Amino acid sequence: MQENPKAGRFMSMQPVSMNRSPHDIRQYWTPERKKAAVPAPMGIVTAAPRMPEAANEEPATDPKQADLAKMPFTAGGKLFFTMDNVDYVASANIFMHRNMLLTAAHCIQNNKTGNVGENFVFEQCYTGEESSEDFSIKTVALKENWYLVKDYKFDFAIAILDKNSDFAEPLRYSVSPDMVGKTVVSMGYPVSYFDGDQMMFAKGPISTRTGQEGHWIMMGSKMGPGSSGGAWVLEDGLTAVGLNAYIVKSGEEIMYSGSPQFNEDFEKLYQYALTLM
Repeated sequence: MQENPKAGRFMSMQPVSMNRSPHDIRQYWTPERKKAAVPAPMGIVTAAPRMPEAANEEPATDPKQADLAKMPFTAGGKLFFTMDNVDYVASANIFMHRNMLLTAAHCIQNNKTGNVGENFVFEQCYTGEESSEDFSIKTVALKENWYLVKDYKFDFAIAILDKNSDFAEPLRYSVSPDMVGKTVVSMGYPVSYFDGDQMMFAKGPISTRTGQEGHWIMMGSKMGPGSSGGAWVLEDGLTAVGLNAYIVKSGEEIMYSGSPQFNEDFEKLYQYALTLM
């Protein structure tokens, strides 16, 4: 891990895996390893049967299979990585530049131990049998407060890929605070559908919850484990405003899914990530 003292509240890390080349890292991910990988440790919070009032309680749609030929889904893909000697799967998105990736911080660093993942491979438009392109990761950037404060409002990370994608239309983002009630598409690879081999999406309005600043929520979203890091995108199909970070359950029922708000902290992280390209 390399920490940049000038970055202050940010960290950049080079996830070098025993000096493996990008080719070696790709070779690590045999079909058997991919199949055996488990969902990234998404936050799962147990809640009281009745949650504090949300600003908008309209539920999200049930997940449906995404059309990978259409945006925003073409920008998405599956993320494979190893952390603490366990192979994981999650979701991520080509973002802002052809060699930049957006995902959740918990797919990069364990915020309890501080350990950083390795063997990162991103497969764009993954279908279980093939993908449009695959990439390894050179450098990742995230907020120091993800580990220090341990709050999901810091659960975002930006990675620099080992090469440029052929994809010409990465997702962009908005840090507008005026999002409540706006409809977003939540995308990713939840393992409860098609064993995580197909990208899924749910659609619903953004809301907030009383007493939980810095978070967006989507009531009733069933985009569970495996969808970590998948973007929340406005109806224009281009603009990300959040990502799948955690779910809140009452018993076995998912009450809502949560995302960090893309705000000034996110904007500063993006500007810092630009210096790593």
